[in-house]
Amino acid sequence: MGVTVRNARRCVYCGAIATTRDHVISRCLLEKPFPANLPTVHSCEDCNRGFAKDEEYFLAALATSGFVFTLQSKLIEGGVVDRMLTRSRSLDDRINASLQTAEDGRVYLQPELERIARVVRKVAFGLYLKRYTRKAAALTEFDVWPLEHSQSGDQRILLMAHNERFRPKRWVTVQKGVFAYMFVRNWIWGDFGRLFSIMKFHETIRAAVGCPWKQRLADTGDSQQTLPFGM
Repeated sequence: MGVTVRNARRCVYCGAIATTRDHVISRCLLEKPFPANLPTVHSCEDCNRGFAKDEEYFLAALATSGFVFTLQSKLIEGGVVDRMLTRSRSLDDRINASLQTAEDGRVYLQPELERIARVVRKVAFGLYLKRYTRKAAALTEFDVWPLEHSQSGDQRILLMAHNERFRPKRWVTVQKGVFAYMFVRNWIWGDFGRLFSIMKFHETIRAAVGCPWKQRLADTGDSQQTLPFGM
């Protein structure tokens, strides 16, 4: 029997009738074998496909700037990112156009931050919906703060993952060394007390996304910018 419009589930991104489920953390950003029971949300086909290109770009940027083996192995001949760049000339051109040379001769990546921000906002949004299931929210209510690279001198997001006594808070590990997250109340700069989703990707990029600031929310847990995406 078909699903009536009245009883149909809605896409969490646009409100249209949901015809599929979208992985909150794209599997292209994870490692095989994939963890069991990856969180998903209801989505329409258009929204589900709409994030795919940005997720591929994020993966290519991570691999180009990362220092861990899981990322570097993707760039070698036959690796997943090498195959991706060979298959997509436009993606290869965009990554190459983002490469810059510092005065000391070091080559670094100046990424398209808006594209990466779309991905981390989407991930934070999905994690928020899965944790606070009774709280209505819109994707536009989530704002991405400046990203941190593991080699960067700016470690404010890392500080947010500690309490005021600089003791580390507990990360929720989806895949060890690949993706972990936590929800915390900001205590170090601006928007004090606001709920943030903090995420780390492949021990290389840390992201902090401000979540809807609802005072009654019960928290059960404790212009283009150049980032030092070194090569």
